[in-house]
Amino acid sequence: MRVAGVLFGTAAAAYYLLPFCVEAPALTPPPESRVTDRHGVLLGFVPGEDGYRSQPLQTVPQTLARAVIAAEDKRFYRHGGVDAVALLRALWQNLSRRGKSGASTVSMQVVKLYSPPAPRTLRTKLREMLQARRLEMTYSKEELLCAYLNRADFSNLCRGAETAAQFYFGKTAAELNIAEAALLAALVKSPSTLNPLRYPEAALRRRNHILKRLGEDCAPPLGVAGRSINAPAAAEGWAGQLTLDAELQTRCAAIAREEVEKLHERNVSQAAVVVADNRSGELLAALPAACPDSPRGGALNGTLTPRSAGSVLKPFVYLMAFRQGAWPGTVLADVPTLYRSADGVQAPGNYNNQYRGPITVRQALACSQNIPAMEALEHFGGVGRQLELLRSVGFRVPGTAEEYGLGLAIGNAHITLTELVQAYSVLARSGSFLPLQTRLPLREIAPRPLLEPEHCYRLAHILSDSTARAAAFGSAPNLSFPFRVAAKTGTSSNFRDNWCVGFTAEYTVGVWVGNFDNSPMQEVSGVSGAGPIFHRVMTLLHEQNPASFPSCPPQLQKVVIDSRTGALAPPATPDACRRCELATAEELARLPQGIYDAAGRAVLDSRYAEWYADCDRKHLFALAEDAPSGRRAAILIPAHESTVTLDPTLPGEGSLLELRSTLPAATVSWHSDTLRIIRRHGKYYARLTPGLHTLRAVAPPNLRAQSTFRVILNR
Repeated sequence: MRVAGVLFGTAAAAYYLLPFCVEAPALTPPPESRVTDRHGVLLGFVPGEDGYRSQPLQTVPQTLARAVIAAEDKRFYRHGGVDAVALLRALWQNLSRRGKSGASTVSMQVVKLYSPPAPRTLRTKLREMLQARRLEMTYSKEELLCAYLNRADFSNLCRGAETAAQFYFGKTAAELNIAEAALLAALVKSPSTLNPLRYPEAALRRRNHILKRLGEDCAPPLGVAGRSINAPAAAEGWAGQLTLDAELQTRCAAIAREEVEKLHERNVSQAAVVVADNRSGELLAALPAACPDSPRGGALNGTLTPRSAGSVLKPFVYLMAFRQGAWPGTVLADVPTLYRSADGVQAPGNYNNQYRGPITVRQALACSQNIPAMEALEHFGGVGRQLELLRSVGFRVPGTAEEYGLGLAIGNAHITLTELVQAYSVLARSGSFLPLQTRLPLREIAPRPLLEPEHCYRLAHILSDSTARAAAFGSAPNLSFPFRVAAKTGTSSNFRDNWCVGFTAEYTVGVWVGNFDNSPMQEVSGVSGAGPIFHRVMTLLHEQNPASFPSCPPQLQKVVIDSRTGALAPPATPDACRRCELATAEELARLPQGIYDAAGRAVLDSRYAEWYADCDRKHLFALAEDAPSGRRAAILIPAHESTVTLDPTLPGEGSLLELRSTLPAATVSWHSDTLRIIRRHGKYYARLTPGLHTLRAVAPPNLRAQSTFRVILNR
């Protein structure tokens, strides 16, 4: 008896004291990879460095606990970390060669999961047993089971039961029924060979075996699906709480998909949507692709992909013009015009190939005319300053002014949808810059005054002016609301991209529609493509939140102008030419004096000669062909320091070149000491010969321009 007592005491001492000779692994939970919306709703998971997604359980649901214990360790609550019965059974089976079973308890598996990899030797096994005992003496059974389920591999890059429940069943672990819990319990035995998406029959057999152990008679189908649980692109690999609103994001996705499907026959495959709260700078929705499952770029992020800007940059062209002395009543020439650029001479046209002659800034912007925008950029600030302005409001446009030229006014830059919303939100806040944020808690950033409030308000006023817009877009139902909205559309060349962006005081919404493979749509513009999505999203935002509009600065006062001249409207101005505008006192003091003939018609200069010839409004306008245009005197064709190549395959080697300048065409004369000048049907031509030549253009009273260029023969 004494010997037995000594042996028992020694065994007991070893059982309770030896575990203190080893260090138990720290049960550090896996890194948080869950991403939630502003209300705590799960949006998805970001992968960790090992590619796995994980979300720690705080407590183990009873249903899941039953299933795991039945599958992995049925005496879990009765042993102290080492199951002596299972150990002896495994030893006997191994010696007698009558099968093979494991003796590893949940506690021992916790040791493996939370320790560095080690060789599978008897020494390693003994250490794990002691460490399991140490864990049992340190933590409760519930804590150990929770630690196990948080680190276990459930296949398909799911780390932990919570992530697996979301991936396979689209629900939390607490919501699993017994059959679903049994499947998760089955997977931990062999995540690769029991992967239910690749080997459903093997997974089903293992799950049913566990259900039988639990005494469950029912054996329903697996019911699994490889649901996407990836975090939204706005998370940018960061786990935590986002500013996004899950419900709004879902509804924006449904709207965008529905509208894209309507345009499927016109080669439209994708759309992206961004919604920002102007008051805080929070992104409320950021939809990267309307059709994420589409093979045509469904995995790409349309909110951050640079695309051709089209006309959505025009408000900032006129903003620069306002800063340089223009105002909404400034009259620009909307006529066919040549512009010299870094790579030659440009002859851009308007979107609809229609020209409106003298046009105010309000009409030019509302109708999105190209020529007035380029004229404004050329005469008010220039391309370099325009680039600086665009970058200041959030556009990351690379390159130099020489690379863009005046084409910057009509959208030859590439921008992202998020940048576009950032820039327009500055206008919505009356010129205060506040960076867009996607993470909570928000960084404390005070709005920074950047733009002049009166300029921003007048741009917003123009972009919300349905009357001014009607001349080009008609009633434009996609841009019409029961509340006031400032909106701008844009369409890139060949219909490769279209945009619609706008704001109320509360929200800025941006929409892009197109194809990620850069293939052109079939005549789908910003109004017909992005416009319907924009309209539905903006309406949705204000279903429960009344809309308001940016406040008018007190320094602006209403005046009535003659839209033909930009001057205060004299009594004889026809009603059709009277426009109400907003001006400061300084602008009123420097308004131009309108020039009218005896019949009250506005007198136009030589720029308008070609347009005036086919004008159907001659009762409103008169033409003075010899009046200077106001443009800087320059020869456009052939441009100064250019090279002209003669082609021997053309009649006369293509040597007859039409001469063009900014001088009045009706009074200009051309001169050259080395070239023969020919006049035909009111136009001037030069008969080119190889060599270096100088041309001079002269017009009264004292306007002169000169161009030196080289002619070569292409042999």
